[in-house]
Amino acid sequence: PRQCRTGQIRLMDIRLNSLTERQQGLVSRAQLQTCGVTRDELRWRLGRIWRSVHPGVVATFTGCLSPHQRLIAAQLYAGPHAYLSSWTAASWYGVETAREPSIIRLTVPAHLTARRSGLVHVSRTTRVDQAVQERGPLRIGSRARAVIDAAREVKGARRAQAIVIEAVQRRIVPVEDLRHELEAGPRRGSGQVRRAVWAAEAGAWSVPEADLLDLLAESEILPVAWGNPALTAESGERLPTPDAWLDDVGLAVQVHSRAFHARDSDWEATVSGDSLLSEHGVVVIGVTPTSLTTNRDSVRHRVERAYLAVRDRSRPRVYAVPRTELRSNR
Repeated sequence: PRQCRTGQIRLMDIRLNSLTERQQGLVSRAQLQTCGVTRDELRWRLGRIWRSVHPGVVATFTGCLSPHQRLIAAQLYAGPHAYLSSWTAASWYGVETAREPSIIRLTVPAHLTARRSGLVHVSRTTRVDQAVQERGPLRIGSRARAVIDAAREVKGARRAQAIVIEAVQRRIVPVEDLRHELEAGPRRGSGQVRRAVWAAEAGAWSVPEADLLDLLAESEILPVAWGNPALTAESGERLPTPDAWLDDVGLAVQVHSRAFHARDSDWEATVSGDSLLSEHGVVVIGVTPTSLTTNRDSVRHRVERAYLAVRDRSRPRVYAVPRTELRSNR
């Protein structure tokens, strides 16, 4: 009997060690039971060399959890049908503006229970993500679904824009996939995410640029502005990319932000870019992010006056390709 008991303990330890290695020291109570850990053994180890993390989840160590271990613990708590979603999944894919260091979001099918444990929030959905990826012990929602849900659920339209624009700008997910996911999802509460996707489709590379394109779209005088088109001189020389471009007259509008020009070299590059455009006959209007939010009418009128002033002159010999065409040709 003693040899049998010793054999059982060794088999339990082998199974447990394999599991804890894969899950970075975290296990569910159901997994412990499968490995052969009895209630008495679990009770003895808890508080001594193990500790409880969430209901039904145990850490086989007593130290603090790393960010990755927090995700694994949340996954074990939410269950095998759950997946990381919203800003948690978006930040996993590298969208820095979606990062929410406190709350971990997971989603389960509608027939399961929504619940919370500390900073882990598990919600239900009737529209289960069909493109969930498995990465070791984690299950992660699709890129488009994660970004759209994050933009829908964060507080503030500007942060929603930042999430969507960063995801597109860094090529984490194509804007076409975001549009498809947006239209497939619920329309209720989609206002801020719709504006964010529109800004990304228009070519904005930052929230201030999205503000600029939105402001210019309000004008009854100006044509539709192109965001970040590719400009080429008649000689074939590649020219700097303007934040907004009015193609019929060859007028550029640039957002000059200290936040994006913290280094002297950055600022000099911006000044040189504006000068190069001017050398090719392009009129450049500079605005600041602050003016786009505090003096919107003044900025719009300024651009309108410049547009009317250059409308009757010869258009500069500069060729522009809209950002939307550049994306479609990738």
